[in-house]
Amino acid sequence: MQTTADNGKNQSKANFTEGARLNVGHPVILLVGKTGAGKSTLGNLLLTQPHDEGPFYVSADMDSVTQVCGTAAMSIDGIKYNVVDTPGIFDTQKVTDDVLKEIANAVKKCAYGVKAILFVFEAKRFTDEQKNVLDGIRKFLGEGATNYIIAVFSHATKAQIRDRATMRKAWNGPVRSFIQEIDNRWGISPNSDYYPPDDPVHKARLGEIMAFISGMRGVYTTEQLEKSRQEQEEARRRKEEEERRLKQEYEEKLKESARKESNEAHKQKIEELRQEFKAKQEEGERLRKKEREEAEERFRKSIESLQTENKMQREKDENLRRQERRETEERYRRDLDLMKQEHRAQQERTEKMFNQRIQEEERRRKQDEDARREERRQAEEMYRRKLDEVEKQNQERDNSETFRIMQEMQERGHQANLAFTRELDDLRRRNDEYERKLREKDDDGGDCFSLDTKVQLSSGKFVEMAELQIGDRICSNVRNGEKEFSEVYLISHLGHYDHFLTMVKIEFTKSDGQKGQIRTTPSHCIFREDMSILYAKDVVPGATKILVLNETNELVPVVVDKLITEKDTGYISFYTRTGTVIANNVLCSCYDDCPPSQTLMDLAFAPIRLWTKVFPSNHRQKELHPYVKILETIYFNWLNLSKINNFPIVILLILIIVLFFTVF
Repeated sequence: MQTTADNGKNQSKANFTEGARLNVGHPVILLVGKTGAGKSTLGNLLLTQPHDEGPFYVSADMDSVTQVCGTAAMSIDGIKYNVVDTPGIFDTQKVTDDVLKEIANAVKKCAYGVKAILFVFEAKRFTDEQKNVLDGIRKFLGEGATNYIIAVFSHATKAQIRDRATMRKAWNGPVRSFIQEIDNRWGISPNSDYYPPDDPVHKARLGEIMAFISGMRGVYTTEQLEKSRQEQEEARRRKEEEERRLKQEYEEKLKESARKESNEAHKQKIEELRQEFKAKQEEGERLRKKEREEAEERFRKSIESLQTENKMQREKDENLRRQERRETEERYRRDLDLMKQEHRAQQERTEKMFNQRIQEEERRRKQDEDARREERRQAEEMYRRKLDEVEKQNQERDNSETFRIMQEMQERGHQANLAFTRELDDLRRRNDEYERKLREKDDDGGDCFSLDTKVQLSSGKFVEMAELQIGDRICSNVRNGEKEFSEVYLISHLGHYDHFLTMVKIEFTKSDGQKGQIRTTPSHCIFREDMSILYAKDVVPGATKILVLNETNELVPVVVDKLITEKDTGYISFYTRTGTVIANNVLCSCYDDCPPSQTLMDLAFAPIRLWTKVFPSNHRQKELHPYVKILETIYFNWLNLSKINNFPIVILLILIIVLFFTVF
């Protein structure tokens, strides 16, 4: 690279406007930037001159040294260029517009055009002021000038000058964006204090800048500058016209506002008159409305008075009805309490009587046993005495006499043993007879459920069987998830025995883990999982499955846990139209002491069901209903005959049919 300088060291000799030579046939390298950015220093370095002793004067002051454009000549790869150093943009001593005009005059003198625009700014940071400088140059020279701008960082650190990557890392967002806009054309102005002119780093940094200059295609011409200036003038003219138009519109608005204010005052006067007239009308309307409201208030008070009287009368009637209901409920509770007390007292009396009978029987047995022991003791004592006598006489009598006496004693002992055995058998017979009588009392009358067994009424209420009445509809079965309710048409008997009644308690566990139980007489029928019936006494714990109602209204088979025999005195036997009942959530038959056939028993009770349709029953006594008593008599007689002659069950059906026609 060969560099020449046409001017001396004196700044005035390099001044273009004072007659410095500028070869208009050579392209121009334009140095622009903020005051103090290092434009003149870069120009001297490009001319291979000391940075502070070249044709472009350099000063350490903040005020710009270059007041007008200075020029010098240099060549790159044999091509000559004019290097033009421009005054600092936003100079403190010169108006920016004058600086831009100075730059424009320099560009116009360059007939060949501008080859490159070196935008010099400090490497410390890209300030808003530097951005404004760049925007001002772009606006002044036009957007086309961007294609010829090369960014040059000055005042860089030693590390930044040595390594371009270090400089690149120091960029902030605006710098990086600016470099991308100019197609990454950027270089670093070397600092001679860090790297002297003969240092490879110094030469490399200047070489990079010169390479960008020589590689630049085309030039920025005066025509482009003139076009940009015309566009700026046109924009300034349009702006002035817009300002005049806005001013005129503002004046028109002021005039229009004055007219509107005058019209508004007139309208306001008219509106005041209208408001006054309207106020008078409203006052009259208000007075009329007040009169109507007073009349309505008087009418409303009279209505409220009547309503209050009616309400007080209704409350009085309601209180009377409540009082009557409370009295009725109180009487019912007292009667129920009396029944319960009577039931408990009866149970206590029966239990006491039963215990007394047991104690009496035990006492009798003990007395008989003591008597038998005494007889045996006396017999043994007599035997021992006789034996002693025989032994004494044995010495006096011969062997034959002794043998005779011994046989006689043995015979007497045998007779005593026979008498004791007969008495013991007689005692056992009497005991068996007593127990048989007790069993007959327990099994007499076809007893059914215990009184505390619960059923559900059609109203949803659960009641004990002791509270059932003829005509009550109770839950009797479940079909398709819906409960069925059947009418209670007959209560065959209910009450309390004066002795204990044998009851069978069936305990089970529901599917949800809750415990359940039901108490019936041993011969009462309940349903198995296959809908067949069996006696309660025949239930086998752990094997038999009964049907239990769950929470989803389904009858599910449940295995019986325990079968316990208990004693009770209360009983009730009743019948529904369907012949079934769900008691304590267990599906049961209404029949007991009968053949294990639900269909057969429904047929047997058909006459009484039809009869009670016409003539409802009011039977509610301890004794069995006559019809049920007749059926039991027929059934027990048939059982006795079947044991002797093995009669078929058809005989029972014939008897039922005969009974049906007899009744009707």
